[in-house]
Amino acid sequence: MISNRESARRSRMKKHKYLDELMAQVDLLKEENNQIVAKINMVTQLYLNVEAEKSVLIAQMAELSHRLQSLEEIINCKNSANDAAIVQGAEDSWNCNGETIINVNDGDDFLKIWDFVPCESAYHGLC
Repeated sequence: MISNRESARRSRMKKHKYLDELMAQVDLLKEENNQIVAKINMVTQLYLNVEAEKSVLIAQMAELSHRLQSLEEIINCKNSANDAAIVQGAEDSWNCNGETIINVNDGDDFLKIWDFVPCESAYHGLC
């Protein structure tokens, strides 16, 4: 009977040791899981920041594309007006599709920066 009791005691000790090892493993896995969740949250936040920045850049690109298109239209109209002025001998206004878009004689000094200088004299032949 003593050997049965001793065997039962060893079995309980072995089971207790096994449970302790399993509990330690559970603790390690919980800690690892918490670290993974923290990394996922950090990466998710970075992703959301990048998506927000992407949206801003897309909006800025659309705005700049619109501005570029408008400036190209102004240049085309200016070139058309210059061609027409050379034929008519006057450069008092810029007309585009029959509509006056800029009147040079309105006294606005800001428009003087738009006076085009031939490429060779302005940039010393770098164009």
